[in-house]
Amino acid sequence: MRRSRATDVSLGLIALLINVAIVVAVVFFIGGDDAPPAASTLPTTTATPGSSSSAGMDGALPEVSRLLASDADLVLAVLGDGTGDEDGEWVSVLADLAGSTRQVTLRNLDPTDPTRYADEQTYGTSGPTTVIWNGSRPGAGAGYAADRLDFLIPEEPDAVVLNYGRDDKASAIADRLDTTLSAVRAKWPKVPIVVVLQAPNLNDQLAPVRKATEKWAAAKKLPTVDVAAAFRQAGDPNSFVSVVDPPSVNAQGGLLWGETVYRAIGGRLPADSSSSSPPTVGAEATDVIAPGAAFPVGDSSPVGAQPTPTAVSTTPPAPEPTPTETPVETSTTTFKPTRANPTTTTTEPETPPPAPAN
Repeated sequence: MRRSRATDVSLGLIALLINVAIVVAVVFFIGGDDAPPAASTLPTTTATPGSSSSAGMDGALPEVSRLLASDADLVLAVLGDGTGDEDGEWVSVLADLAGSTRQVTLRNLDPTDPTRYADEQTYGTSGPTTVIWNGSRPGAGAGYAADRLDFLIPEEPDAVVLNYGRDDKASAIADRLDTTLSAVRAKWPKVPIVVVLQAPNLNDQLAPVRKATEKWAAAKKLPTVDVAAAFRQAGDPNSFVSVVDPPSVNAQGGLLWGETVYRAIGGRLPADSSSSSPPTVGAEATDVIAPGAAFPVGDSSPVGAQPTPTAVSTTPPAPEPTPTETPVETSTTTFKPTRANPTTTTTEPETPPPAPAN
């Protein structure tokens, strides 16, 4: 049967309308509220360059830098040399500062018998508990703790601080640190470990050892606390060297060292710190930092080129002497220990003069 042209046109229009309806329906469903968002608006879990370094530091950086800021009970272990073994040195300063918000128990090695711990010292009366096993010993190199770990750290710690350098050579410290690190990792594979870059000794002869320590920590992806940078920022590092024991730091140096580590592991100084406190350092120098990310090791400028902290006198200045007066000599030493007054002679007779006759 032969169809007319009109019929063909009508069928074509109907087909066209059907196609248009299908297209409209498809567009409607695709463009609805259930459509997936554009790729640029999707959240991403890829770490940014700034955060990837933190995540890569053996998992320790975020944990260590928040330790003291948490409400959890803590066990902290320090393995180190003679820069932290005595009262007034940085470990005891750290314990004292932590006692402002925690109940701290400090255990130092017995100075007369380093094979046992001395009686505990306590700081603070409220807050979470914190036990510090201070395995610091004079003359101990970076490999000293490896064979004594069961004794030096008698319970599982929440973090381990390695503080070596004074009794090591630059050529040997990496191998020694390897030995201690292996011992710690064999016992506690996941414990966070942080490495202290020690404060300068006299004229910063320690700089090569500190640089080797920093390089080792970077290779092992361990975070560091750059105590040396804090000392350089505070003034002339030589002003913090003990005049009695030059490898050690004086009381002001112990305070600054302890304060720096305290802040690095999440501690915050009291808001009412007096102006007589040791110089504080900026936040950028007191955080736990990735190796090589913050401060160069060993300044190229001479140590004496930096300003020396000046003590503030609490007594009014003496009046200018007149030409007939002899000026009184005063001491300007800031950090040297007080010396006993020398014995003076007197022009008075040893026995009192006889009483006048009545």
